[in-house]
Amino acid sequence: MAKEAPSSFSSLPNDIVLNILARVPRRFHPKLCCVSKNLGSLVRSSELRKTRSLLGKDRFNFYVCLVDSMAMDLSYQWFTLSCGNRRLVSVPFPSPDPSLWPYTSAVPVGSEIYLVGGSRFMWILDTRSGQLRLGPSSPVGSKHEGVGLVHDKIYVFGGTCEKECYQDIQAQVFDLKTQTWLIAPNPSLTLAHYVRHVVNPSLGRKIYAVGSGCESCDSIIVYETRDGTCDRIIIDDEVTNLEMCVVDNVLYMYYQYVGLMWYDSMAKEWRLVHVHGLKLGDRFLNHLVMTEYDGKLAFFWQQGQKDEIWCAMIALYGTSHVAIWGRLEWSDCILSQVPSHYYILHVVACPDY
Repeated sequence: MAKEAPSSFSSLPNDIVLNILARVPRRFHPKLCCVSKNLGSLVRSSELRKTRSLLGKDRFNFYVCLVDSMAMDLSYQWFTLSCGNRRLVSVPFPSPDPSLWPYTSAVPVGSEIYLVGGSRFMWILDTRSGQLRLGPSSPVGSKHEGVGLVHDKIYVFGGTCEKECYQDIQAQVFDLKTQTWLIAPNPSLTLAHYVRHVVNPSLGRKIYAVGSGCESCDSIIVYETRDGTCDRIIIDDEVTNLEMCVVDNVLYMYYQYVGLMWYDSMAKEWRLVHVHGLKLGDRFLNHLVMTEYDGKLAFFWQQGQKDEIWCAMIALYGTSHVAIWGRLEWSDCILSQVPSHYYILHVVACPDY
């Protein structure tokens, strides 16, 4: 009698697969995305986030880094925020080399924060233990680069090289699995200065960054990590204080004086997100930072000339290529009596496990 072939995991109903995937720690998600396109789409789906939330598997803390622009040591001041508490609480995390602070990007990987850029040095902050350690040095040091996390690799591209002899190397990649640096495909555009970039998550294998330079002015540069080809998304040259984020494979940008926009990649147009309960375009926001949280957009900003830092959580509805709406879930002052020379440098969401 012939043996029956074992059932394939992909042949199971989606609700069962989601229930299984919801119990897999987030640090293994990049590996699951490499198994198949179908599994990758489930791992990145809003349905999985809802299942994890129902099972109590998605507990995140925000880590907010402030810097004092007038201090001689330029040290970081770290705070943590849980959505239940809605107040920033100081945490005694150490600071890396103070000469790097204006140029670093914070990349969350599980419960660790990788501080990348500004030089060849990379620092790794463990949010559970509060310990800071020096990671492997990159082959080339640069400033004003674009940074992005794609699966289990951190890409650093463009920017200004520290030494002329290395200017031919325009892209590097750090493999989180092997903890080693490699040379990545050079971008097809010469990009000397980035002012904003989407660190995590990236759209597929592409990284989005706002360029500032002769070739990339007034546009978002889309870097394809596989071969280095770059595309452009044009933005209004009068737009200032740009901030970007990716949620559910949709690129969002906050335009000062206009509001929250989403990019329709089919029509190649920016469209307005109507946020019920909050008109972001009417607010004067200083040092705005956006980050993805459980399929939602979290806004952090310093309120006008006041000595306060605020946070707003916005749930998103609708379908890309049709229309997207937002609904304010809550908005609150999370820190008061902030000196005017302090500003928000980083905001990252790390799982609490």
